[in-house]
Amino acid sequence: MQKAFTFFNTAIAAIWRSFMLIVPLLLIIGIVSSCQTANDKEKDSGYPLLGAGFGLYSSTFLVDDLRSTRDYFVDTLGFDMSEPDGFEKGTFDGTLTTSIYFPDMSTIGFLALEDSLVTDSTPSYISKFLANYEGVQSYSLSSSSADTTYDWLTAQGFQMDSVQSYRTSDNPPEGWSRDDGGNQERSLDFKQVHLSYLPRFIEDVNTDYQKMHRQRNTYYAFFRSYANHPNGVVGIASLQIAVDDLDEARKAYKKMGLAELIDDPSDNKARFQLKRHQEIELVASQATDDALSKFLQARGSGVFAIRFDVANLDSTYQFLSERLPAAALTLDSLNGRITVLSDYAQGVQLEFVNEPNEQALRAEKFKLGAKLDSVALDNAADMYQKYCALCHGENREGYAADFAPSLRSHSLLATSNTSNFLRYTVQFGRSGTAMAGYLDSQGGPLEYIEIELILQWLYEQSGVEEPIELSREPVLGNVELGAEIYSEKCAVCHGPNGEGISAPALGNAMLLATATDEFLKYAIMEGRDGTPMIGFKDSLSVDEINGLTAFLRSRASGWNIPKGDTVRIPTPEEYVLNPNSEAPNFDLRDGLYVPSKQVYQAMQDSARMIILDARSKVAWRQTHIPGSVPVPYYEEPEAFVEDLPNDGTWIVVYCACPHAASQRVINTLKRYGYENTAIIDEGVLVWAQLGYPVKNGQ
Repeated sequence: MQKAFTFFNTAIAAIWRSFMLIVPLLLIIGIVSSCQTANDKEKDSGYPLLGAGFGLYSSTFLVDDLRSTRDYFVDTLGFDMSEPDGFEKGTFDGTLTTSIYFPDMSTIGFLALEDSLVTDSTPSYISKFLANYEGVQSYSLSSSSADTTYDWLTAQGFQMDSVQSYRTSDNPPEGWSRDDGGNQERSLDFKQVHLSYLPRFIEDVNTDYQKMHRQRNTYYAFFRSYANHPNGVVGIASLQIAVDDLDEARKAYKKMGLAELIDDPSDNKARFQLKRHQEIELVASQATDDALSKFLQARGSGVFAIRFDVANLDSTYQFLSERLPAAALTLDSLNGRITVLSDYAQGVQLEFVNEPNEQALRAEKFKLGAKLDSVALDNAADMYQKYCALCHGENREGYAADFAPSLRSHSLLATSNTSNFLRYTVQFGRSGTAMAGYLDSQGGPLEYIEIELILQWLYEQSGVEEPIELSREPVLGNVELGAEIYSEKCAVCHGPNGEGISAPALGNAMLLATATDEFLKYAIMEGRDGTPMIGFKDSLSVDEINGLTAFLRSRASGWNIPKGDTVRIPTPEEYVLNPNSEAPNFDLRDGLYVPSKQVYQAMQDSARMIILDARSKVAWRQTHIPGSVPVPYYEEPEAFVEDLPNDGTWIVVYCACPHAASQRVINTLKRYGYENTAIIDEGVLVWAQLGYPVKNGQ
């Protein structure tokens, strides 16, 4: 499943900045766009306030000693956190910070003063707060647009500070980085400081909020696979905010635009829905000597308690009861709630409840791993029957309709297990065939995680325990000899022009853009068990098989192209295409994405531009846009950038994702001061599907 996690790296990093340290971003999630579904909008409240934001963003503890706090939350309370050497410099001078991350994309942050770093610009409120107590000093909600939130709140009569922009890390960006050297977050605060129970709002600049909502199962499943807290916590259900004046606070929350939940009316609390089942609960004290009253007397309004979702309440209780004294912990069996008192959690009461059944089921249905469990297996099998069985057969036997191949073949499944061949086939389809693209960004019905689940199910059903590793290096052979062999041995099933008769179409741009030379060669040699495709390793010589492989590769630009090109990586003097011509006139989507059609037209017009391929050099050799230069997103860019003219020449970048790797390259170019940059919106695979020219060769 490493390939699946690879795909995901970039998009996840955009949302969860710390995951860039955990999940190295591979060739990934570049899929996208659309709005929340109507169902999501019905369930989510605060839409004008938060836009497509994901609800709770963070709660920030101020603590005296960051290391000891971290050790206590890890060893005693059971949260998964980075080691002390992973502490980062805080947004403010003189502070250090670390965080706990949850699958619902909420976080708990911890911030402490570092005496040696404190300066005159270090906010005084931090030291004043810590002089008296520890605890959550502020909390924030996720907004997809701080500007829109500002406009909304000012229209409701609130006095707001201006939107502030800042980078979240003091570490300078390096290499082909997602960080272009600019601001990663934007924040918005209320001016009414006396209303201390109100949140701040955070916009993560790198997050594609619309994609995140559209692929909610995908994001949640991948985040949940990484956030493994020993105490069983899987998210934050609510924050409990202690207030002196409940009526005033309730009016303010309603005025903000959040929906009040009235299914549990009470004189001392008011509950407001955020996103999905997340809530903010305003609560006032009922007695002068209760915990709430003491909290308010000591420090005023603020976060009194954090309530967590857990996978299994009994397991969580057993974990905590083994590590905390009896006086620290209570179990309310009637209401299904565990409470850790604030004296044992840095000034904030911690509560634990079972996660909603719907959320638990979602986690099980989309849980990838070494082996699918029964719930995920059933989900994958159901999706196969719904979307695949019509053509590939109820039992994966193939040829039920449109000559769709068998998906039982161990040869096919084992050789594609470590590549993107089947993944891209399902995602993007095969133009000119009955195989449509099933990924939602292509107009299909499936999220990324659903396709991954079906693929793993297919691998397991075919008995693939160990993948067959194939080289990604090109196969060299005599193309003319290969053409003769094809006509004699292959055309009867695959068609004289590769169009496919009773076997898959080999003259297909998508197939040849995603199948490596060795993948094709292996199929020729070994055949496909369970299908009419026999192996030719005993009837054809090595030279004939190599020639046939080279011939198929040469058809990537079209079946009637007489011979594949011998290509080489352009030299710096060749980077600029048509250097004496006029620049193209691109019309960009969101100021960043240029449609393939416009780039193709610019090529037809011989316009001046540079085209960069952000994939590996092996992938570039396999299929690339003519004139493009390979600049793998994972290699150091400094030497390469020195050879790029920074004179306003348009630089367009593509990958296969279609945005993940190219986004890294674009951000880095911007960091180096290149302004006229754009990403080819659909990526090279759709480029090939559209019939636009591609090249290949050694």
